[in-house]
Parts: sequence; C-alpha cells; structure tokens
Amino acid sequence: MVEPVLTPEEVALVREYVEIPPGLAADRVDLLRARLAKAVGGWFRNVGPGLYEIVTDSPRPGRQMAAGE
Repeated sequence: MVEPVLTPEEVALVREYVEIPPGLAADRVDLLRARLAKAVGGWFRNVGPGLYEIVTDSPRPGRQMAAGE
C-alpha cells in the first residue's frame, strides 16, 4: 500500500516546526513531530542522522518569537 503524499498545508506545518536537513523530504513522522511541537509551543531540532530533540525554551533560528510565546 502506497502512503499518501503530504498536502501543501501539512508540508507548511512541518517546515514551520521541524528542522529538516537539506536534501531530505518530509514524511508522516515529521508531520507528527510538527503537530507535537505546535501543541507544546516548541520546535524539533535535528541533532544527528535520524535524531531530533524538541526545543521549547528558544525560538527557531531565523524566527522571531511572537508576543506571548
């Protein structure tokens, strides 16, 4: 069974909340990470091949924290 491709809205959510290394495509696991990060007010940083950590105490590089974040 072929896994469905992410919708443009899902890809945008992943790009907002998950650091994806250059050359890699987002998948369903990245979408789950993005939803989790959004729920807790953080983002996922790639710390090694296949390894991620959630960051909740600092904004993602290149992104300003909005008031109340």
